[in-house]
Amino acid sequence: MISLTDLQHRFGFTRNEVALILFLAASLVAGAGIRWLRSADPGGAEIPLPSMYAASDSEFAARSLAAAADTARPGAALRGRRAAGKPRLDSASIDINSASLAELVRLPGIGDAYARRIIDYRAGHGRFSRPDDLMLVSGIGPKKFQALRPFVTVR
Repeated sequence: MISLTDLQHRFGFTRNEVALILFLAASLVAGAGIRWLRSADPGGAEIPLPSMYAASDSEFAARSLAAAADTARPGAALRGRRAAGKPRLDSASIDINSASLAELVRLPGIGDAYARRIIDYRAGHGRFSRPDDLMLVSGIGPKKFQALRPFVTVR
């Protein structure tokens, strides 16, 4: 039988890695035992497992088929599900110093969480002096800012 120190020395595992291996092995054995217990009653008849995931599985399958059909059209992969619901914006159409949550959410790649961060930053630090100051907001880096740049202005 392999001891814990054998695993550590032979394969170079740390103590935490050995503990993880033992936990995973015990979980596998416990799961197999539970499945075996559920598979048959004492009389030997199959016990049907509840199919609690059937509804979500069928919904997932329907959405997957719809997505596959959508991406089969040229250019469809460029249109995200979320972006389709957002109205189109004109260049430099949103003043980030006065924009509401609803206006900020219209920006590409900005959802409720980022819009709240922008508003919280504005409330805590004052007005933005230039559009590049958006990169001071947590989570907005150069890449995200480049997507936002054509749509934001500071007045």
